[in-house]
Amino acid sequence: MYFLLLMKPPFAAHTPSKDSDTWHELKFHLNKVAALTKRFAEKFGAGELGHYAGLWHDLGKYNPAFQRYLEQCNAASQTGDAEPRDRVPHAIYGAILADEICPTVAPLIYGHHAGLPNYSDLDSILGNFLEESRNEANYQRVLNLASHEIETDPKQNFETHLESLGDDSFAREVFDRLLFSCLIDADRLDTEAFDNPEQADIRKIERPQLQQLWQTFDRKQQEFIKEKETQNINSSVFQVRQEVYTHCLRSALQEPGIFRLTVPTGGGKTLSGLGFALKHATHHNETKSELEINFERIIVAVPYTSIIEQTIKVYRSVFKEQFGENSVLEHHSAVRSDLQAEQQPNEEKQEELDESAKRAQRQARLATQNWDAPLIVTTTVQLFESLFSHRTSKCRKLHNIVGSVIILDEVQTLPIALRIPICSMLQELVKRYHVSVVLCTATQPVLEGNNGYFQGFDSSLIYDVIPREDVTEHFKQLRRVTYNLSSIQTKTRWSWTDLASKLSTHEQALVVLNTRKDALRVLDALHVQTPDTLDSSWIEDKVNLTLQHCPILHLSTLLCGAHRQTVLDEIRDRLRQNKHCLLVSTQVVEAGVDLDFPAVYRALGPLDRIVQAAGRCNREGRLEVDGVKFAGQVTVFELEEGSIPKKGSEYAKATEITNSLLQQATAEDLHDPTIFQAYGRSLYQIEHPDKHKIQDDRAEQNYRKVSEKFKLIEDETIPVVIRYNQAVQELLDEIRDRGLLSSDHRALQPYVVSLRQWEFQKHRNSILEWQPNFYVWDHDKSYDPIRGLPLMGDPSDAILLPVELLTSF
Repeated sequence: MYFLLLMKPPFAAHTPSKDSDTWHELKFHLNKVAALTKRFAEKFGAGELGHYAGLWHDLGKYNPAFQRYLEQCNAASQTGDAEPRDRVPHAIYGAILADEICPTVAPLIYGHHAGLPNYSDLDSILGNFLEESRNEANYQRVLNLASHEIETDPKQNFETHLESLGDDSFAREVFDRLLFSCLIDADRLDTEAFDNPEQADIRKIERPQLQQLWQTFDRKQQEFIKEKETQNINSSVFQVRQEVYTHCLRSALQEPGIFRLTVPTGGGKTLSGLGFALKHATHHNETKSELEINFERIIVAVPYTSIIEQTIKVYRSVFKEQFGENSVLEHHSAVRSDLQAEQQPNEEKQEELDESAKRAQRQARLATQNWDAPLIVTTTVQLFESLFSHRTSKCRKLHNIVGSVIILDEVQTLPIALRIPICSMLQELVKRYHVSVVLCTATQPVLEGNNGYFQGFDSSLIYDVIPREDVTEHFKQLRRVTYNLSSIQTKTRWSWTDLASKLSTHEQALVVLNTRKDALRVLDALHVQTPDTLDSSWIEDKVNLTLQHCPILHLSTLLCGAHRQTVLDEIRDRLRQNKHCLLVSTQVVEAGVDLDFPAVYRALGPLDRIVQAAGRCNREGRLEVDGVKFAGQVTVFELEEGSIPKKGSEYAKATEITNSLLQQATAEDLHDPTIFQAYGRSLYQIEHPDKHKIQDDRAEQNYRKVSEKFKLIEDETIPVVIRYNQAVQELLDEIRDRGLLSSDHRALQPYVVSLRQWEFQKHRNSILEWQPNFYVWDHDKSYDPIRGLPLMGDPSDAILLPVELLTSF
């Protein structure tokens, strides 16, 4: 112990890492964090502020009491004893100094471990701390000791750095969030370099630059076009996709701003949107002035896991051959891991794993912490809840949003009740941080304008990627379905038997219900039964055996992700081979799921949901008889005993508006994009676009309150792991023995069903708490290979938008 203390510098930032006797010297840590924070913040003109935020963030570690605490922690690690219970606060000292000299960085320093505080609370927190004479004496002692090693009295006016923001409270709030992000990332990176140099080394990876991605993308697109031309393919779908792509490249030359990309389903939005982003970024990087920021990354945010998986598959088909797995960074809860490979039962098989692949996986996991990658695919939940969060882990990545092109796919799914905060945040990023935003959808909402109900984007910042007259023409050209609205317009409600009878007349058809309960009732009406002879003990095997015998399939969030994927694969095989295929589904199938049925039935719901469901019908325009093409059939219906949306909910209001519109609409109207503008305006008039008054708290810089209020998923859920196969069980056994690691969440995500609070409580006796706040479904025999978890039998089943698919650990 004495020898180890001799090796300790007078002031240390961190105790020696495992297998090392070297202490992390405090002055080196502070100077390195200051340099990193400055470099990150220079992108938006805040380098000096960043320097001092980094230099002072651990000022309190000059407190002799904190140094004794570190010595006790180190001694405990050497003997295997527990660390001392009483921690010594250190962040508050740097916050007090900053509050005297540069108040802007005070809350950032104070929150660099615990998260950003409410600004309204900070004065009292700092004042109360200094009221105790002991603390005041400690503070003066800390300043005196620190002043011998670092600068604690800079002679400059920091407020000049903030003059460009003026009196705009929202501009100040966004600025502080980004500067906080710079500090957090710098602190974590330097600490990692000391504590875990192997991991820090893995983080260093040569990723392709945007220019390289664009060159590869452009070459692949040209090769694809030439191939289609050689094949003499001249379909309307191909023509529209080519026109969309051409418009995207042309509009990419516009100045940075907010771009609306309106493309009908099947019009090639996924690739054309990426083409726009890459061309836009590289063009402006080549033509920018010396004072302008470079575009450094593309961020694609999508609302549903089904879209994420398909989007990443499309992107990797373009880039993987040349740039490998790390060409696309996935950051979402449903990232698939090769659990079977990672959990081999013996060492011989374990050695067969590709070490480079494992390293690539670790690199990807590390990059998700700070989005240090050129092409990122994430969720709308991850993007926006990070932008409005007070937590360090979520805020860490924010500075890397500066100089990016953000593609928001299916933008119409953003909750109306959060539109003002979202639009305000996006406008500020565009205005001051060299960000361009692409709003992608087939049902473009009305976002510009300022009226009594909705404060939208500044119209001077908005560009239409495709002229509106061309959008209308594209919708006409891609008209591949006929809408049947007779049931709605005659106000004829169907019984479960009526619906089952109509479905039974088809060889191939999809029906989309609003709730899981309704989907199960349709399965009952169709007399779907699970085969009795299923000998296997594993759910995965039972699912595979069942799919061999059951002509009617089911998709909903009662099935874990791996189960849903297996069902989707089976559906595609049956459709491709023209086999009998009836699918009963909830909204999980409506967006981003590449299915192509000749007939689709959709229960009455919001207009954009109906149109999304129609996108699963005759998707490729291939229906024909004797060489004559014909349209797919999309039937909208209402049920006698269907689930009723919660009164006053956004879903209920949207359904009411849709019902009213459809009463007067013709089948042709649903092929006209202007109907979505009328629909959007009606929605905005009955739902307040800042329902939770988030803007009030943003104006006061009350970060914790904002974080608590801003929830894209209001009905929070609890993830429960399904013991789907042997590999899952083996990992669970490991977790029971060694404890839970963050990587375990990722590995198990495809085997999770998320339960709402009332579902969790109702079935609590069937759920094991495997580790604290980590749950496993106990009765695996009750998991049905067709219906999934047996959660029904409740008096109601709340209608949720499919964002519930994004709920994660």
